[in-house]
Amino acid sequence: MNKKELDKLMIKIQEGDEEAFTCFYHETYRGLFSFIYSYIKNWHTSEDLMQETYIKMKQNADKYKIGTNIIAWLFQIAKNLCLDFLKKPESVPLEKVENFLQDGQNATEDRLFTHDLLNKYLNEEDRQVVLLHMIYGYKNREIAKILNIPLGTVLWRYNKSIKELKKNLKEVK
Repeated sequence: MNKKELDKLMIKIQEGDEEAFTCFYHETYRGLFSFIYSYIKNWHTSEDLMQETYIKMKQNADKYKIGTNIIAWLFQIAKNLCLDFLKKPESVPLEKVENFLQDGQNATEDRLFTHDLLNKYLNEEDRQVVLLHMIYGYKNREIAKILNIPLGTVLWRYNKSIKELKKNLKEVK
């Protein structure tokens, strides 16, 4: 679904349409979860923060300006919630290895391997760029807006990360 279609849904959400919210949720939850998980690194806490993000989004729907980047707005809400969560001393993530993009039942070995590889060889910022590009399919310029960093930095991080992952994947095999 493109930005214009998401904006149309947001107009309906602003009017209180629950069906539009459900549709919006189904279009965005995978990418939002991946983004939150890249900060939190805990499956269950990431799910909680994702739900909290959608609640905040609904509560503040009237503050969104139609025509701006709705995904960047949603991800900014999530980022703020993640940072607030991580500031709490008791919220330090305890689990390092969880199922990556779990499909509700069993995660495949490939997903676990990918998760381990990303966590082991990439820093948080690089991991976010790779996840947004590979998992959610964002274009580099969209990632730049979402993360509020220059396009050149996104390109550099992505290319550097892919080279690092390829190098380390050869060593693992």
